[in-house]
Amino acid sequence: MKLPIIQAESQKGLIGIESRLGQYDIQSQPADMQVKTTPTQISVPLQMPELNLNQDRMWAAFNGGKPVEFVNRIYSQMPEIALQGIAHIVEKGNRMGDLRIKQNPIPDIALEDMLAGAPDVEVFGPVSFHSVDIDFTIHKPDVQIEAGKVDIQVQVHKPEINYQRGNFKVYMQQYPSIRFDVSGLDLRV
Repeated sequence: MKLPIIQAESQKGLIGIESRLGQYDIQSQPADMQVKTTPTQISVPLQMPELNLNQDRMWAAFNGGKPVEFVNRIYSQMPEIALQGIAHIVEKGNRMGDLRIKQNPIPDIALEDMLAGAPDVEVFGPVSFHSVDIDFTIHKPDVQIEAGKVDIQVQVHKPEINYQRGNFKVYMQQYPSIRFDVSGLDLRV
């Protein structure tokens, strides 16, 4: 008896896949920007320097100065002048009373008094090259600063996004199959 030969042929199944990606279409406008600047402002009001001159001592040396000052200067010297006068009178009296002097001192004293003149009275103030007082007043500058600023306004535009869908397709490209071949089989009874 002969054994039959079985031949089997199989074919694999193939799955086909097709895909196409989706696509984005994006359109956007740049943002609108408005910039407004206010500059910094600086204000410096200046006051002129002040010059103060005091010429009282100069005028006192030049013409005696103010009347009250002039009279006070003369009166303030009178006690000293009176004391000098009294001392001079005492000296003259001592000279006249001095018995050791053989000559008559009265004509000599009269001649000295006539030639001496009036007592020295300081009518004018002292003279000096520092007779004028100068005083400068310099004011500090008043600096006022008003800070500037920047105002930025931005208007953003939303992007326009369009999406085109892709696809994904799965199909049977080849179906699986099995085929059997039997040979050498005697089917007779």
